[in-house]
Amino acid sequence: MQMNYLRLGFITPLTAAFCLINQFLVYGIWYGASFSMVWISIERHILIFHSSRVATARGRLLFHYIPLMLFSLYAPILYAYLIFVYPCERIYDGTQTLCGDACFWGSISDSFSQYMSIAHDIMPIVIIVVFGAALLLRIVIQKRRLRQVNEWRKYRKMIIQFIFISITFVIFNLPYTVIYFGKSLGFSSFGINVIRYFLPLTNVPSIAMPYATVITLPGLKQKLFALIICKAKQNTIHPSVV
Repeated sequence: MQMNYLRLGFITPLTAAFCLINQFLVYGIWYGASFSMVWISIERHILIFHSSRVATARGRLLFHYIPLMLFSLYAPILYAYLIFVYPCERIYDGTQTLCGDACFWGSISDSFSQYMSIAHDIMPIVIIVVFGAALLLRIVIQKRRLRQVNEWRKYRKMIIQFIFISITFVIFNLPYTVIYFGKSLGFSSFGINVIRYFLPLTNVPSIAMPYATVITLPGLKQKLFALIICKAKQNTIHPSVV
């Protein structure tokens, strides 16, 4: 929808169902992924430094499945109610991104709006940055103190994957978050001319996720090297004897 809007300059088809579903995808699903990323940044500390807590079925339930479910479902459930059920006047403007702002923004209290801005936009980035930096610091300190090279080597791919995803998430979401936070503080015209260009950037982390997974697959270098060598051999031109 966003790409089509940027290409055409208007929303098509302009129907209530199309607008509401896309608003839910942008708010509910995107923030669900954002909160999941928050839990992942916290869980990495448990997996690396307190792995015994998830060694049992009960531990995995308490420290992995339940928190992940709560973090990932909170935003979709909240925004499903606000977008589809919350009583407000729904007006759809085909000349604006997402058919205009979701109608609940004009009906909820200022305190709740500020809570959503801080809890949904500011805090995830802060938590990801803080826990990511703390993870790297703890790894450096523990590695120097214990000197267990083989022990840390098995976590290397997990750490590389987490750093790659975290940096991508922060870089591409920060501009939109700053503009959105400014609007929630009452600066309605803040960034209004550029927000349409920053909004599509928030999709980059989800696009980068598969690549972050692929680069940490075991034996990837060997498989790519073998594939390249095989292709080179197939493309080699051998002289023919007449």
